[in-house]
Amino acid sequence: MHAKRIRSGDVSYAAISQVVALFLWDEGLKPDTDRDLPRRLRDRIRQALLGEQLGHETLTWLAGAFDFDAEDTRQVWSLFAGKNAIDIEGEGIAFTLRHPAIPIVLPQRHRTIALFSRYFVGSDRSLYRVETSHVIAALEDRVTSFGYSPPDTVEEVTVDSGGRLVGLHASDPGFVGVEIELRPALMRGHHSSLQYSTTHRPEAQPSTEVRRAARKRIENVDLRVIFEGRQPLRSWWCQWDEYAGGEPSQEIAVEPSSTAELHQFVPYLEQAVVGFRWEW
Repeated sequence: MHAKRIRSGDVSYAAISQVVALFLWDEGLKPDTDRDLPRRLRDRIRQALLGEQLGHETLTWLAGAFDFDAEDTRQVWSLFAGKNAIDIEGEGIAFTLRHPAIPIVLPQRHRTIALFSRYFVGSDRSLYRVETSHVIAALEDRVTSFGYSPPDTVEEVTVDSGGRLVGLHASDPGFVGVEIELRPALMRGHHSSLQYSTTHRPEAQPSTEVRRAARKRIENVDLRVIFEGRQPLRSWWCQWDEYAGGEPSQEIAVEPSSTAELHQFVPYLEQAVVGFRWEW
């Protein structure tokens, strides 16, 4: 117990910060020589619990530190994600691919706990940037790298936190393999929060869709498409049975929000491809 002289009904941000700090030390996410960590976390924890400022990283820390069960974790991430384009009643999407998954650039030695991707479509109607926050847990000891395969329209990849870019590799036609070195390397069961972004070159035709593919299971998937100029005339939330090309296997008409966004939270994806398409 880390709280002292707490009145009934009060919240001890110091005690909660201490628990979170212990979790970060145990998981190797922060050096255990950083004894000032609980104090530095206190304001961040207070803002999160008061609803003033809560990010995906802080929520991940709280869920791990207090050992949320699977149902609590799903509900918390769903509430964090906000209003969806459609209500999928808490169900995930799995095993809908008709063709084998494309080869991956690196063996997948992790599982994804949460994934947040923001797709930015500019005034020229082209997708120009994708920002991703990715929380992973190691499935074995000494996990040193992470890979993903975006479309080959990528011009630049930037890793903002959690690792460094190693480089780009050949992949299936239409895709490119991205390799990121994790810093620090992860031991089995330990977590890492990666933040990375890609910039894309304009294509000859305006962008009309974004897709998110899942090979192995991805938990807590949050997708947003942000239109910075003209908004589409019509748009749909879609499932596809292949990575690229073809028509959606399922689609539901949706409308952008008042802030010109399409948004959907999915509790999990596995062997599936989902996203949005639209018409100008």
